Amino acid sequence: MHDVTARVRLDTEAKARISESAGRHGELRNKQGYTVEMLIEESRLLQVCIFTTLHKNVKHLDFSLLLPDIVTIADEVDAQLRQQMHCYKAAKMAKAN
Repeated sequence: MHDVTARVRLDTEAKARISESAGRHGELRNKQGYTVEMLIEESRLLQVCIFTTLHKNVKHLDFSLLLPDIVTIADEVDAQLRQQMHCYKAAKMAKAN
């Protein structure tokens, strides 16, 4: 969540950095025996929780900023999933060797 928050706060022209914590998360999930499908489901649940929280607090949100922020949040969660998968697969290959 820290990386998602940091991404939303970035200037629109700024390039987001790759999430190191997402990479560590992917490695951890590999050690814990998670499957690819479980990682994808975990990412989906994160998005559902974020958007449910936004919905519950809609009266406190600035609608002129909301839609671009939702796009940014979804993009960041997807980028984190991509990084998790990259490190998950690398850990799986290292374990096999």
